[in-house]
Amino acid sequence: MNDEGLTWKHAAGAAAVVAVPAYVGLRLWSSSGRAMPQNSWFAVAIIVLMAVAILVAAREIHRYVKGESTVVPTPQRARRTLVGAQATIVGGGAAAGWYLAQAFVHLPNADVDSIRSALIRASVLFVVSAGLSVAGLVAQAWCKNPPEDDDADRDHLPGTTA
Repeated sequence: MNDEGLTWKHAAGAAAVVAVPAYVGLRLWSSSGRAMPQNSWFAVAIIVLMAVAILVAAREIHRYVKGESTVVPTPQRARRTLVGAQATIVGGGAAAGWYLAQAFVHLPNADVDSIRSALIRASVLFVVSAGLSVAGLVAQAWCKNPPEDDDADRDHLPGTTA
C-alpha cells in the first residue's frame, strides 16, 4: 500500500488472483459432471447493502473533514471506517473475480434456459461486486484528511505579517 491508500489496481489484482484459479477449478468441476455452485438474488441485495453501509459510514467522516458537521468522529471510528473501506475494495474485487469465473464457465452453454439464468445471476453479481469495490474506493477517498496548508498557518503566527 502507498501513502494514497488502495487503488483500482488492487481491486483488479484481487479479481485476477481469484478469477484465474476459480475458472480452472470450476471448469474441471463442471466437466466431471458435477453441478455448479448456485447463486441467489439475495446475494445481490447483501452486496448492495454492504456498499451502502460503507458509504454511509464514510459520509459521516467526510462531512466532518469538509467542515459540514461539528460532530467529531473518534479516531477509532475513523480508522475502522477506513479499514472497512479498504476491505471492501479488496473483498469486492475478490468476489467479482469469483462471479466472473462462474459467468465464463456458464458462457458456452448459455443457450440452455437454466444455464442462461445462472449466467445472468453470475453476471449481475459480478457487476455489484465490482460496484462494492468502487464504493470502497469512494469511501476511502472520503476518509482522507485535507491537505495541510502550511502557508496559511504561518501567516497567523505572532510576529508575521498577513
